[in-house]
Amino acid sequence: MPRIRACGVFLAAIMALRCSPVDAPAANGAQPAQFRPIDSTAAVCWDRNTLETAKLLDAIAGEYNETKPEELPIKLEYLGNYGDIFRKVSLSIQARELPATAVGYEPMTSEYVVANAALSLDDYIDDPTLGLTPEDKQDFYPSVLETNRFPQFGGKMYSFPFCKSVLMMYVNKKVLSEAGIANPPTTWNEFLEQCRTIKAKSGKTAYAVSVDCSTVEGFIYSMGGNVAEGAVTAFDQPAALGVFKLYETLVKEGLAYQVQPGTYDDREDFAHDRAAFFFRPSSHRPDAAQLMAARPGDWMMTRIPQSDVSKPSTVLYGPNICIFRTTDAHQRAAWGFIKHFTSPKVSVRWALATGYLPIRKSAASDPDMLAFWEKWPQDREAFDCLAFAKSQPNLVGWQEVRTLVERALSAVLSGLKTAEQATADLKRDADKVLAAQQI
Repeated sequence: MPRIRACGVFLAAIMALRCSPVDAPAANGAQPAQFRPIDSTAAVCWDRNTLETAKLLDAIAGEYNETKPEELPIKLEYLGNYGDIFRKVSLSIQARELPATAVGYEPMTSEYVVANAALSLDDYIDDPTLGLTPEDKQDFYPSVLETNRFPQFGGKMYSFPFCKSVLMMYVNKKVLSEAGIANPPTTWNEFLEQCRTIKAKSGKTAYAVSVDCSTVEGFIYSMGGNVAEGAVTAFDQPAALGVFKLYETLVKEGLAYQVQPGTYDDREDFAHDRAAFFFRPSSHRPDAAQLMAARPGDWMMTRIPQSDVSKPSTVLYGPNICIFRTTDAHQRAAWGFIKHFTSPKVSVRWALATGYLPIRKSAASDPDMLAFWEKWPQDREAFDCLAFAKSQPNLVGWQEVRTLVERALSAVLSGLKTAEQATADLKRDADKVLAAQQI
């Protein structure tokens, strides 16, 4: 019930945002009127980090402010989760008053673009003084940059990578050992067979499932498919059907079970040896390590299984950050902070402290990063996944599609629909959502 209410509130925010009065771009290409800054004395950034990560982000912002006394200072405000931030931005757009910048996911940013609130960052990125050098651009993994280019809006960059991770498989080595399994699966066929072996030899349900659209996307990518082709979904393609049939088989044979939505019960069951596998972003590694601190040798984090190990893929997670069209001073300060936060040294510092991945290729030769990977080699494996990770589509309407994907998977896990029925209904309903948002 709480999940249904949350989805309803979120979709209501999207509808309110699209129905809010916005200025259409002028025929001569001039930008429509800008929004008022919520604070005239500071460039406010709305973020979701909490506790230790928030303290570190505050420290990084404070250090940046000291180096730029001539600019408006960055002021961080923590508003809750990404959905909370999206709803707050949506309301603020209606009120014509916005922060300088905010974190969020690609589908959220696409809604801001439709409302004429998000600023294209291309001019800042390419500015000879304020922007990125050719060497800087080459140092970012292409996947983390390209997800911020929006093909529906001329391929412009309306956001910039902020905190990134990839979907990984968490493996309880003790549960595998009890079933006589020496190594984790590398293919989906091996995964299914290992789940069966674990069930047969230990009686345990191997996979604790946390229903999440991004996990489904990652599975589809790893099976050689895509989730969208242009502005049309690919849920009728073999890879998507293969993913839902895998879940259907796992549930029918008692090899997997769904945990309570919105919880981390999959991690808890894993830590108590009740499940062999769970799938979460690589940024969950510190939490898993804490749960398994008393027996660090009994678990590992590794690449998700693949249909073809020679052509690997997984899903790219994590928020980006966008700049809103307020004043030149607020926009310039926001861009300066983004450039500083994603610089090589700060990127590594953030990764070492938080569990997120450094998004620069040069991190592979950073001495601090190398020392960390020597202690946690599985984090290096997650970093290497950036070379082939794919992001979710940044299409207008995809946030609604995410909800449909999760409902479809829940229907399969509960036995309400077959994999064929679920994917057929998902394809029909998701395409209808995207078609209604064509711009």
